[in-house]
Amino acid sequence: MVKPEIEAVDIDPKTGTTLGFYTFGTDRPNILIVSGIEGHSASCVYTNYLLMKFLEDIDRIDGSVTILPVANPLAFRLGVRVSPLDSQDLDTVFPGSEHGTVTERIAREIWRRASQAEQIIHIRSSPQICISQVVALHREYIHVRNFASQLGLKLVVQSKGLRGALSTEAAHEGLPAVTLELSGNRDRIEPQSAVEVREAIINFLRIKDMISGESIETSSTFTATLQNICVDGEGFFVPLVHLGDEINVGDLVGRIQDSVDVISQLDGMVASLTGMKYVFEGDTIARIATNLVEKKQIEDEEEVQPRRKW
Repeated sequence: MVKPEIEAVDIDPKTGTTLGFYTFGTDRPNILIVSGIEGHSASCVYTNYLLMKFLEDIDRIDGSVTILPVANPLAFRLGVRVSPLDSQDLDTVFPGSEHGTVTERIAREIWRRASQAEQIIHIRSSPQICISQVVALHREYIHVRNFASQLGLKLVVQSKGLRGALSTEAAHEGLPAVTLELSGNRDRIEPQSAVEVREAIINFLRIKDMISGESIETSSTFTATLQNICVDGEGFFVPLVHLGDEINVGDLVGRIQDSVDVISQLDGMVASLTGMKYVFEGDTIARIATNLVEKKQIEDEEEVQPRRKW
């Protein structure tokens, strides 16, 4: 059995902000896996729990895996995304600061370990039921694209690249870093999604020959960024598509009962979808993984955009 080395790092003892790192193995390469950055997310924490149980039961690991199950302890305890201590969102302040706010000091400690890892995985939960997916800067960086393809989830989505996010900042520093997104929130854990993501990580460890077992060859669909489909009315929304469906502009996505149809303005795959619920104007009811367009085509389209005349 592989027993983890446990290291507790006190960031702010007065508020009980302590990070618990569990490292399985002692050699290189090292893979860092972080969950619980978003305090309202629990399925991601459960995924790491399942992964840790698996690693504890194996006989040997060639390399090491460091797991941080809860990256934002106080926010997780309260079920909020923004820290009540400093009103900051942890996944917007990387690489952090040693002398900054509590959130910035958390980010700095995680960043210190991330900068020493060979690969970085951030696991987070989606606000909607979704296809388990990789979110990464796969168009900008070949090392990120290669890493994403080895994780074997069905869908690899282009990240919006918001600065301050762990996977974004790491990718810019030349580190293979991705975010794995799965269904569930703090009040609803999706065990099937958690198992699927855990198995993807285990398969990657086998591809890297870090653990024994036969790896499975997989293929992924690479797409552009996720785009929201929002409703124009209020009422009881009923979805009429399913996760993974390919849709085109003009297709019916759902209907607000006794009111209006919700029509897609996008081509792509349904990556996340709300169930039947009461909605208000502007609510997001689905996210579409839009078709990948070559950069050259995007540049050409940008060039022909007319200037606004005043």
